[in-house]
Amino acid sequence: MGQPIIKDPLQNYFSSYLPEKAYVHSNQQQYASGDKIFYKVYLMSKDGPSQFTKNVYAEWYDQDGKYISRQILPSIMGLAAGDFQIPEKYAGQWVYMKLFTAWMQEQNPTPFLVSSFRVLQANQAVLSPDNSPVGLQIKAEPEGGTWIKGIPSILTIRTSNGNDLPLAMNCRIVDPNGQVVSLVSTAPYGWGQVEITPTTSDSYYIQAEMPNGSWAQQALPKVLDNGVALRFDPVDHSFIVQRTTDASLSNQKLLIALMHKDELLLETSVSLQQKLRLKGRIRTDSFPTGFHRLIWFDEDKNVLGQRVFFLHQPESAALSLTIDTLNFEKKGGNVFTLVSQDSLLTSLSLSVTDADFDEADSNKSIYQLMGTEIFKSAPSQVHLAVTWAEQQNYRAIDQWLQAQDIWYPNINDAIAGKLIPIKAKKENSFITISGQITNLGERRTKKAGTMNLILSTNDEEKQMMSLELENDGSFKQEDVFYYDSVTVYLQPNKIVITNENKVQMQTNLLSAKPNQVMRVPSLQIAPSSDSLLLIQQKYAAEKRFLDSLLATKTLEDVVVTTNVKSKIEIMDEKYTTGMFTSDGIKFDIAGDNSAIMMSSVFAYLQGRVAGLQIRLDDFGTPTVTWRGDNTAVFLNEVQLQDTRVLNNIPMADVAFIKVFRPPFYGAYLGGSGGAIVVYTKRGDEPKNYDFSSLRRVQLEGYSRPMNWENSLIYQDDRKKPNKDIRKTLYWNPSIQLDGGAMGSFKFKFNNNDVTTRYRVIVEGFNKQGKLVRLEKVIAR
Repeated sequence: MGQPIIKDPLQNYFSSYLPEKAYVHSNQQQYASGDKIFYKVYLMSKDGPSQFTKNVYAEWYDQDGKYISRQILPSIMGLAAGDFQIPEKYAGQWVYMKLFTAWMQEQNPTPFLVSSFRVLQANQAVLSPDNSPVGLQIKAEPEGGTWIKGIPSILTIRTSNGNDLPLAMNCRIVDPNGQVVSLVSTAPYGWGQVEITPTTSDSYYIQAEMPNGSWAQQALPKVLDNGVALRFDPVDHSFIVQRTTDASLSNQKLLIALMHKDELLLETSVSLQQKLRLKGRIRTDSFPTGFHRLIWFDEDKNVLGQRVFFLHQPESAALSLTIDTLNFEKKGGNVFTLVSQDSLLTSLSLSVTDADFDEADSNKSIYQLMGTEIFKSAPSQVHLAVTWAEQQNYRAIDQWLQAQDIWYPNINDAIAGKLIPIKAKKENSFITISGQITNLGERRTKKAGTMNLILSTNDEEKQMMSLELENDGSFKQEDVFYYDSVTVYLQPNKIVITNENKVQMQTNLLSAKPNQVMRVPSLQIAPSSDSLLLIQQKYAAEKRFLDSLLATKTLEDVVVTTNVKSKIEIMDEKYTTGMFTSDGIKFDIAGDNSAIMMSSVFAYLQGRVAGLQIRLDDFGTPTVTWRGDNTAVFLNEVQLQDTRVLNNIPMADVAFIKVFRPPFYGAYLGGSGGAIVVYTKRGDEPKNYDFSSLRRVQLEGYSRPMNWENSLIYQDDRKKPNKDIRKTLYWNPSIQLDGGAMGSFKFKFNNNDVTTRYRVIVEGFNKQGKLVRLEKVIAR
């Protein structure tokens, strides 16, 4: 075959399609009023973890779709984590998270992800999403999108209701005269397939039997009088092309292309000039695992049809779990080890829950991120596809696939050289603060030169910065990082703002819309005899009782005796949390009078830690390594991608620095170069600032995260609950495995007072976009 003729336009077109999809892994599936929902967000583009987003938005809605609140999360390499407190007196049985990014809003066919969480209520009839045929939707598509008279074609039929829940229904295909041509059932999963050979180009119909015995009817796609069709076998990858006797000359010579993501893997031609029907086979041995797009064109390069198929090359499991210590006694200690066969794994999230209480939702899985470039929205019932892939049941996978909402673009646009417009802008910084002072005039602007900003957070932490004033009075600072909200005090250098000067300030964060109402699923009463639901209702009632006991207890004087701690130990205890409490090299900056003389954190640390190499160029840009590997840098335990952010923080605002020798597993990609963690001063430390007379603006910031602890710690034993019934026994949204080809992570957790089976769920992806998931139930 000669030089490929459609490679460049196809690859350029699919390269310009850049959707961003999201998945949320939560610590458990069912909660009670007052519980916290801890969650991890995974963002993926077609080539792996998303590089488009720095800010993630999670809006929370009640059972009626009314807005509760929202959270803004920083995203690093497509990863974010947060938590949401269900109100103590919440009476509904569901809460919903609407998660989105600025990129998703502009570039995705579906601009957000909705995740639902059940809230258990005692003494209430249990409500579940309505699975009745109300709002019946029937999707019927012929293979390749075209249906031609006289040529057999496979119709894929999907039936669902107004909640987009699959319905198992009896259906029939009816010809234009009302005669039944074929029967097909969509049981048990809500889809089915049937082969039909249309004998006329008049309209055919599909009818679905309703519970009352009536038939709902919908017209099928239009039948073409002539043309050519392709039929593909997903098992042996053979295909049949067939044309009508009166097909045009351009339809008698086909060009077949096979795409994986944005790469053309195959381009071949087929001639039907001497035959009406021809069979062939595609060799797929060298093709990668994943979704592939088959496209066929006529001789003039007009697209005739396209379809998607899944190719699976078997491979060994990426994750395994070993049990070092198993204990189901009350408060019993357990030790498990997670082992990876993939040295490229980035960040994983892990939950251990009560398996008798928290039944895993089979529709919630990180595999919803698969086929980012294929599906318009998150695919449904992915657990079936994963199971069938393991069983190598490729025909079942293909039926599932054809029933999904697949993105079929206008390939004729691609051949014409058109690209998909990029409407969104990649976020290159976290919070960007920008503003403008009007009516300054050229002379006063030039005299001022800079705008001084003082950022004061809710807990009175202060950060100062000096920004260059542009000729129009505007100023901007990228990569600002703060929690909750911040009050910004403004004062230009050397001049005074008057009443003639209007001050405008904003951030790059999307504005909240608290008055909006979200469409939520309709609900129905679920059967009350379900044993699992009874267990869950009992938990809700017991938790409410235990919470009431705690609320009535009075706090008496408590005498605590302890060893005297050094000042540096007190600082370490005050500032560090979670994995940052482990041993490290500590620096009390607040108590070091020489620190204030240093230009930056990096200048202070130079030469103070053996093995840590810090180099500053002429512009103060730092390069930090430890024995050749890049050192991770954190600000208040949040990892920074751009270490220059620390150059904007005066040493007067730094309280404490902790340096960890490599490896530091709390860092993205494992921290093989160790870590530097910088803590800024809090409200209880002296600042000596007075800016009550300055102009001020209030700006929204990131939602402050809460660390989940795998054991309950009470300084006063009398405040412990009488019975430990917590359902999440361990939650870690940021697991970093040991380096090497066999990475591992050892974790410990304590049982509660009632659990007899543990459910372990681990999810994540690597930097190449490979999805991994492990679910295991462990019993006595």
